[in-house]
Amino acid sequence: MSSTADESGAQYAPRPGSSEHKTDDALTKWRVSALYTYPVKSCQPAVLQESSITETGLAYDRLWVLTDKRLGRFVTQRQVPKLALVKVTIDEASNVLELSADSMATTLRLPLHPQPEKDLGERFKVRIWYEDTYGRCCGEHANSWLSAFTGKPIRLLYKDADTQRLVSRYVPSKEVCPTAPQSGFADLFPFHITTDVSLNDVNKHLTRPLTHKTFRPNIVLTTDSPIVPPYDEETWRRIEFIGDNSSNADLNWSMFITSRTPRCSMLNVDMDTGTMVPDREPYVSLLKFRCVDAGQPKFSCFGMQATPQTVGQNIRVGQEMYVRERGVHLLTEPL
Repeated sequence: MSSTADESGAQYAPRPGSSEHKTDDALTKWRVSALYTYPVKSCQPAVLQESSITETGLAYDRLWVLTDKRLGRFVTQRQVPKLALVKVTIDEASNVLELSADSMATTLRLPLHPQPEKDLGERFKVRIWYEDTYGRCCGEHANSWLSAFTGKPIRLLYKDADTQRLVSRYVPSKEVCPTAPQSGFADLFPFHITTDVSLNDVNKHLTRPLTHKTFRPNIVLTTDSPIVPPYDEETWRRIEFIGDNSSNADLNWSMFITSRTPRCSMLNVDMDTGTMVPDREPYVSLLKFRCVDAGQPKFSCFGMQATPQTVGQNIRVGQEMYVRERGVHLLTEPL
C-alpha cells in the first residue's frame, strides 16, 4: 500500500523553530557545483554544464536500461560491477549516444533521440525494483555489444514513450507540486541530490576517501558558509533555484525534497577497476554512522531524492539555490 508524504504528514512536518537548525536560510547561498546525467542506467555519467529540467530528470537521464533477456529484470553494477567502466558520450550535434569501454574493440553508437518506427523494436516489460514498466528494444547490434561486454544475455531497452512511470511514494500534494513525479528507469524519483559538506564529513569516517561519483547524484550542491552542518539537506523540504535574472522572482523555480536515499552494496564497486572491493567498503562503515532514518533504521543513507515543482526550465553549474522550507523526513515504505 502506498501513501503520500502530505497524506501521512510525518515526512513533511514543518519545524521552522527547530533548535537543530542554526543557519539563516534567507542569507545562506548554495550553488550548483556539478550536474550528472546517466543516460544508460548503471553506466558512467555524462558531465553537464547545463540541462533542461524534464519530467523524468535531467536531459537523457536513465532513458536506457540493460535487462536480463531471461528474467526481464534490470541489470546494474550489483550484478555486473564492470558496467562502471562503460563510458557514455552525448553528441547532440550528431544525435548520437556513444558507449565505449577499453576492453571493447568497437564503440556502440545509438540514436540520441530514437524514433519508434525507425530505431526501436519490440516492446518489453521490465521490473525496476517493485514496479513493472516498459521499454522498446534498441536492436540486436546493441544487445550483442553489451552481451559481449558483460558476458550475460543482455537486452538494451529505451523508455517506451507511451508509458508513464509515476512515483507513488513520498509524493508532495498536487496543490504544492502540480508536476506529477515520474521517472524513466531511475530507482524512484527523477532527481538525486548530494552536497559537498556532507561528503566531506563522510570521508572523515573512511580510510579511502570517496567522490560524489560513488553516490551517483544528478545535482551536487556546495556552499561557502562555514556554519552549515553536514547533512543539512536532510531537513530540507523545498529549495528554490534562482533564475538568470535575480531581480525577477518569476524566473525562480523550486524542487521538493522527498526522502533520504538508502544505500546498497553498489557503493562497494571500485569505479576505476569495475570490481567489487573485498572489504565491502564503504558500505560497512556507513552502517556504523549513517543509519539515521527512524523509518528504516537498518539502512545507511546518503543523499536526497527530489522532484521539480515545474518542468521546462534549465539548471546550470554555478546557479544559486536557497532553502525555502524545512521538515522531517521518514522512510515509512521501501524506496
